[in-house]
Amino acid sequence: MTDSRDDADRVFIRSKWGTSRYVYNPHNPVGRALIVGSLLFAFGGLYLVQHPDLLNGSATWDEEKLRSAVTDAAAGLSGEAQFGPGTVNYTDILESSIARHGNSSPDGLTVSLASDPPELALFDGGPEQAAYTVTADGTDTAFCLSVYALKRKMAMGYDSVSISVGDGECPDS
Repeated sequence: MTDSRDDADRVFIRSKWGTSRYVYNPHNPVGRALIVGSLLFAFGGLYLVQHPDLLNGSATWDEEKLRSAVTDAAAGLSGEAQFGPGTVNYTDILESSIARHGNSSPDGLTVSLASDPPELALFDGGPEQAAYTVTADGTDTAFCLSVYALKRKMAMGYDSVSISVGDGECPDS
């Protein structure tokens, strides 16, 4: 059996907890560094799991990136027909979809309701429509999203959602 003086020069030693696994040696400076490094790596990974937007792009936008993201997000949300302007926090849904399609952070992006709030068609069915202005930091470009959705009475989701994209801010209603 070796004593602790013999173990001081080894980076790995056998566990003294009844298993025959090798573990980092806390008496060796390299083993101590590996222990600390492993803990920092684990905590860093857990932090990134809780804050995934840290790996996204920057919060700055340019005109082409914004145009592409708005167009792609409008096409994606129109095809899903899951959310419409009567959905709670629809501006947040638009914002996150545009940011995801632009591979950027939603921090520099602004989506604001430019029309009267949509008439909810949850109980009676029928159309819901609203207009949203999209702007972003880093560019003076603005886009107007006109959203028209058709909903059946007491149905989940929408029968159809149509989002048209126009250049410039939405006109005041």
